Parts: sequence; structure tokens; C-alpha cells
Amino acid sequence: MNENIQIKLQEIGLSHNEATVYSALLQIGQTSAGKIIERTNLHRSVVYETLRKLIDKKLVFRIERKKISYFQTTDPARILQNFLAKEETAKDLVPILKNLIDTKLPEMMIYEGQESYRQFWLNTYKNLPYGSIDYVAGSIGKKFQDYMGGGLDKTLTKIRVKRKIKWKMIVFNKDYQYEIDLLKKYPALHEYRYIPRKASGLGNFNLFNDDTLILHSAIEPLIIEIKNKNLALIFKNLFDILWEMGKEI
Repeated sequence: MNENIQIKLQEIGLSHNEATVYSALLQIGQTSAGKIIERTNLHRSVVYETLRKLIDKKLVFRIERKKISYFQTTDPARILQNFLAKEETAKDLVPILKNLIDTKLPEMMIYEGQESYRQFWLNTYKNLPYGSIDYVAGSIGKKFQDYMGGGLDKTLTKIRVKRKIKWKMIVFNKDYQYEIDLLKKYPALHEYRYIPRKASGLGNFNLFNDDTLILHSAIEPLIIEIKNKNLALIFKNLFDILWEMGKEI
């Protein structure tokens, strides 16, 4: 049989031996195991074991005539049925596996450099659900404008305004004129609390989507995105404590 057919059979989940024996059966038709052994040059025990596996997959059936076993392929459409059944199983399995991953190892991405920094924020705000809240611990200010460059901070604001994405922000120093200007222009989308503290200004964190933590640098364009519900919950608790301590602006 065409070698390409055997390759395709393996691509959809059959082993090399299964594809070989199944192909031989298609060519020969109903036959005994001996004929399959002759055609495939596989060891007797391998052929019998492979036939058993193909029968389990309902791709082959066995009949007895005069105490001799004969084998024949079932309708080839069964291959598609098996494949679709596996696809349905995979669909059911993926959410379970995602939940297991979420409770164990976080999914983490690093965005380094100005272009990556810009694209991250533009793509993130475009894809956040309408009406989302971005919890920000640490003011953004001029450094953010510098990183975005070319007026992209204004583009980002337009996206937020259009999608009603709110900044709920804790600021630690008085140099937050950029944030104040946005508060005056779009009061419904900005809510700030002030904690008078000499913070280093080396970076801050954001939380959104209930499962995403963003750590980013204020001294270089660097973002660490961590998707993990448990870790995001820990930082959200920290944010809430700081929020309660802060003075409303």
C-alpha cells in the first residue's frame, strides 16, 4: 500500500505496527494472521498483539471458521469516528488540565525593550473585557510617557476610554500630575488613593482579569506577566490593604 497512507494513519494516532497491519488487511481483505505475517514481515507475536489493539479500537474484527481465526477491517469511517471521539475527550480534558496548571505552576511571559513594552500595553487594553478594572500599585507618571513615546500614551488612553477600562491606582509620591490630569478629564475612569511614602520608584505592579499579575520596571522597559489565580489573589489582598490605608484623591 502507498507508504503515504501509512504515514497519514500514524499522524492520526496509529502506531507504526498498527498502520502496517491495518494497511495489509485493507489490501488482502479477510484473511488469517499467517497471510498478514507474510505480507508485513513482522514477527508472529507482534502481528497478533497489533491485531488485538486494532480490534480494541474497533478498526478490525475477528471471525472463526473451522477453528481458524480470520481478520477483516471494519468500515474505514470508523477511523474518523475514533478521531472525533478523541477530539471531544481532549476538549473536556483541556479545562481540567488548565485548572491543574493554574493551581501549581504559573504561566509567565517576559517583555523586554521599548517596542515590546508598547505592544504589550496596547494589546492588553484592546483585549481586556469591556469595563475591566486595572489595579495599579505605584503611579505611572512621566516614565510611562517616555516608554510609550510618540503619543502612544494618548492612544492607550483613547482605547481605555472607548472600552471603559478603569484605573484604580495607589500612588506613593506627589509627582503624579499625569494621573491628576487624567482624573480631571475622565473622572469615572480614574480612582486614586495616596500613601505618603518615599518609595523607590523602581517599579510597580498591576492586576487585572482576576488571574494576571504584571510586574514592570520604572528604570527600563521591562514587563513580567504572570498568569496564576492564586498568586494574583495574594497581590490583590496586598493591594486592598494598601488601598484601605490610602487617602482618597
